[in-house]
Amino acid sequence: MKRLADMEISFFKKYLKILIPITFFLIALGGAVRAMHAGLSCPDWPLCFGKVIPDYQLQVYYEFIHRVIAGIVGVATFVLTVLIFLSRKVPRATRKTLVVANIILLTQIVLGGLTVLHLLRFEVVTMHLLFGMLFLSSLLWLYFQLEDLPRPPESVPPAFSIILGLVLFMVLGQIILGGMVSSNYAGLACDGFPLCYGQFFPTFEGIVGLQVIHRGWGYLTAFAILSLFNVLRKNRTRPWMNPKLYSLGRKLLVVIAVQIGVGALNVWFKTPPLITVVHTFMAAVILALILRMFYVGRTFEKG
Repeated sequence: MKRLADMEISFFKKYLKILIPITFFLIALGGAVRAMHAGLSCPDWPLCFGKVIPDYQLQVYYEFIHRVIAGIVGVATFVLTVLIFLSRKVPRATRKTLVVANIILLTQIVLGGLTVLHLLRFEVVTMHLLFGMLFLSSLLWLYFQLEDLPRPPESVPPAFSIILGLVLFMVLGQIILGGMVSSNYAGLACDGFPLCYGQFFPTFEGIVGLQVIHRGWGYLTAFAILSLFNVLRKNRTRPWMNPKLYSLGRKLLVVIAVQIGVGALNVWFKTPPLITVVHTFMAAVILALILRMFYVGRTFEKG
C-alpha cells in the first residue's frame, strides 16, 4: 500500500512539474500581451471576433494564444483536481490547497473576461496579474506539500518565520505596484534611473508618484531580502537552519539584483517588450523563491 501511495504522489509531482512551468510561461506571455498593446486585439470574450479560431494577425494571435494556453492550464488543473480527489493517498491539507487553487483560477478566468469587456481598466488588469501570481503560488504550494521534507532536530524560531512572512508580503506588494504601473502605462513616467527627474522622490502624486512608490517599495524589498540573507548567513550553522534555506537565500539575492538591473534597462531602453516580459517573469521567479523559503520555514516549525 505504501508503494502504491508513493507512486501516486510521484505522479502528481511529475504532473505539477509540467503544469507549473506552463503557468510561468503563461504569466510571461501575459506580460508580452500588455507590452505589445494586444490586450484588446480580441474585442470580445470568450470568442475572438466571434470565432473560436480567429483569422491570423500577429497582434490578435498574441492575445489568442494567451487565451489558448490559459484554457489548457485551466483544463489541466481541473483534471488534476479530479485525480487528487479520487485518490485516498493525498493528505487533507493538500486537497484544501487544491480547492483554494480552483477558487483562484475561477476568479482569474472572470477577471480575464472583465479585462476585455471593461476595456483594460487598470483596476481589473492589476487584479488579473495579482491573481495570476496567486494561482502560480497555489500550484507551487501544492507541490511543496507533496514533498516529504525532513525535520531538523530543533524547531525554527517563530521570529524567523515572521521575517519570512514579512518579506513575502513585501514581494507581493511590489508585484501589485508593478501591475499598477503597467496598467496605468506609467513605466516611463520617470525619465531616468535610479533618479526620477533628478530626485529619488520628486512627488507621490499622479503616474509619476506611482512610479516613485513602485521604486521606493522595490528598494525597501531589496533591503529586506538583503537583511534576510544576513540572518541566514549568521544562523546557517544552527541546528534548525536547513541548508535549503541558506541556498535559496543566495539564489534570491542574485535574482533580486538581476531584477533591479532589468528594471533599470526597462527605463533606459524605453520599456521594450522583451525586457518588459523578462521583468514580469523575474517577478514570478522571486515570488516562487520566497514562497519556497516561507514554506520550508513554516514546515519546520514544531509544536
